[in-house]
Amino acid sequence: MKTIASNPVVRWMNVEELRSLIATHVPPCVSIYLPTHPGGSQEDKHHYEGLLRRARAELARHLSSHEADDAIAPLEHLFRPQDWKDELSGLAVFRSQEFEAVYRLPMKVEERVVVGDSFHVRPLLEYLQANQRYFLLVLSQGRVGFMKGSMHGLVPVDLRTLPRSLTSALGVEDHERNVRQHSSGAFGTMAMYSGRGKDDGSRDEDFARFFRMIDKELMLVLRDENVPLVVAAPDRQFAIYASVSRYPHLLAEGLHGSFAHERGDELHARAWPLVQKHVAERESIVLEHYSSGISHVRSTDEVTTIARAAVQGRVRELLLARGTTLGGRLDRETGTLELWKEKRGEMSDVLDDLAEAVLLRGGEVFSFDRHRMPSSSPIAATLRW
Repeated sequence: MKTIASNPVVRWMNVEELRSLIATHVPPCVSIYLPTHPGGSQEDKHHYEGLLRRARAELARHLSSHEADDAIAPLEHLFRPQDWKDELSGLAVFRSQEFEAVYRLPMKVEERVVVGDSFHVRPLLEYLQANQRYFLLVLSQGRVGFMKGSMHGLVPVDLRTLPRSLTSALGVEDHERNVRQHSSGAFGTMAMYSGRGKDDGSRDEDFARFFRMIDKELMLVLRDENVPLVVAAPDRQFAIYASVSRYPHLLAEGLHGSFAHERGDELHARAWPLVQKHVAERESIVLEHYSSGISHVRSTDEVTTIARAAVQGRVRELLLARGTTLGGRLDRETGTLELWKEKRGEMSDVLDDLAEAVLLRGGEVFSFDRHRMPSSSPIAATLRW
């Protein structure tokens, strides 16, 4: 088996990472979730050691004692408080015979160990759901800033291939515009164009060419995403970027104005209400899809029907109640379910398996608070046909 380094590189959880987790792995697959204190603590370390003991005990149900020890040993020195000086609040560790991954998350997760035929990803699905994440693109006088955000704030994303300025991307000569240099705080020095030297039409053409370059690079990162992209730009540049962007989840509202001097926390305070509004609208649409589909037999809350539809690629939108589990086993080829009436150790979660099946086949998964589910069932689905 491979060994996890004692100073693991924290991986950015996105849709591509999620797909690597829900791909087929050699079982048993160990999933460990731990809520942590910002900066790490000895209490966190003790909790982590307890989770490892639980994982080993569960592995011993499937493997020999020696094999269970070998599987857990590489994880024993993973958590060292001195290695976690960030302000993140969750730890997620995944390990199978041929795969391993470690993530820090900006959200609390429920302490849990799951050993099964696949990794337990429901907490990550909820993290990736649009009400937790968004992207922000700042276009300020020909300069670019790109950030990822959640309810907790914004952090810069270093895309080395992203064009940084109109001047460098298009080779605009200095004499064509008067340029004044100002400190921007959040993005370093910005080139502030006074607008003299080219007429408005020529300037707009320059910006359109520049923004197409930006869009091309962003689509390499965002092509598998379905979270909102907020654009912060002066009105004219906002309109030009919106006209060339191919990202389907760009918010039409956006932030209008010059944000060269705005700090990340200030930008987040402006952007987050737009994201919340978008998410509320999206969730309402999903619930409407379910309601309207009932009369056409395109909606169901019957888990065995959903299971068959999921493996057939027929589920368009899967709705899951937060905090619920359903013990059992899913046949990933036929969709046949074996449901367990009694808990069997740290049991496999059928709802987790169904979410994976839907995502792998191009459907979407949404987590709702129990009281917002369209029926008393912990699962519901809108079908493609």
